[in-house]
Amino acid sequence: MTESAPESGPESWPAPVYVNGRFLAQRQTGVQRAAAELVTALDGLLSSDGRSPLTVLAPPDADTGRLRLDGTTVRRIGRCTGYAWEQWELPRAAGGSLLINLGNTAPLLHRRNAILIHDASVFDRPDGYGWKFRTAMRWLLPVLARRAEALFTVSRFSADRLAAHGIANRHGCTVLPSGTEHVARLAVDGGAPARHGLEPGRYVLFVGSPHPNKNLAGALAAIGRVGDPGLRLAVVGAADPRVFAADAPAAARPGDRAVFLGAVDDAEMAGLYAGALALLFPSYYEGSGLPPLEAMALGCPVIASDRASIPEVCGDAARLVDPDDPADMAAAIDRLAADDPARDDLIARGHARAGLFTWRAAAERLAATLGLAGRPTSRASD
Repeated sequence: MTESAPESGPESWPAPVYVNGRFLAQRQTGVQRAAAELVTALDGLLSSDGRSPLTVLAPPDADTGRLRLDGTTVRRIGRCTGYAWEQWELPRAAGGSLLINLGNTAPLLHRRNAILIHDASVFDRPDGYGWKFRTAMRWLLPVLARRAEALFTVSRFSADRLAAHGIANRHGCTVLPSGTEHVARLAVDGGAPARHGLEPGRYVLFVGSPHPNKNLAGALAAIGRVGDPGLRLAVVGAADPRVFAADAPAAARPGDRAVFLGAVDDAEMAGLYAGALALLFPSYYEGSGLPPLEAMALGCPVIASDRASIPEVCGDAARLVDPDDPADMAAAIDRLAADDPARDDLIARGHARAGLFTWRAAAERLAATLGLAGRPTSRASD
């Protein structure tokens, strides 16, 4: 449900709970996907008779169509956008109520924040961020975490790295792993590979931006070492120039071995996963890493970095490689291209692994931490 009137929270609840909807006005990456899926899962968990304790407060430029909700209201408020909306208009609208923030930041002026911070990359891997963004976040995150009523992150790795940089909370940090239910809802566009000049089974997929953490340069070097000259690297993604440093590695020229597809929609993305020989995910740093789980759910075997949170997420369902060694990555690709049983084994392991990660479980943990699971499901006046 979507409302435009700047009214107060629903009278159905003794104390309304608000969600920071700024993610609905941002380009969709893994952070925004996680926020939308968590809100959707919370709505399914908490709604009864078309009612929910939650209201999503969204900026005027929000794309509310990203959410599929039963009882949760989405309400556009204010006139500003971006940080100005989040820091000034959002806290006024939320009043003294609990505000759930799922996109790394929250309004400093609001006293009752619950915050999901995905990773500590601005501390651990600062080279890929512009100095203004990096400076602001390195000051803001510790302050927000210390003041928050509850602090969340997406992996044990991220929890440890956040704590190491003083991004901590007296109540601790609750881990909310990513989920995969959204993959089952996707309409797989089986014609996507052909439209991009790709032959099913004859390309390796790379999903990510030219941010240094994603190691696009390593992926390009690896495809150049693959034995079969007909195998190509299909690169999906685009950088946000407002966030990433101007001197971050630019996308190399495609040549004959790589093709750059830019941003694609969900149906195309599903079709590209389904048609790929494998997903190559050679990141140096990830708070969690959603593409490997999406690939596994769609039957695409995964070759992934052995760094950061990636082994924690992938378990034994991916071929782990050294992201600094293009020869190691190329050898893993060659093996899958030549060994059908090895590829089939990774696909089976991937299906099983993806099934362990659900947005519903993450929402249940979030709701339990915030004391929402036992909230009433009828009007207080009934």
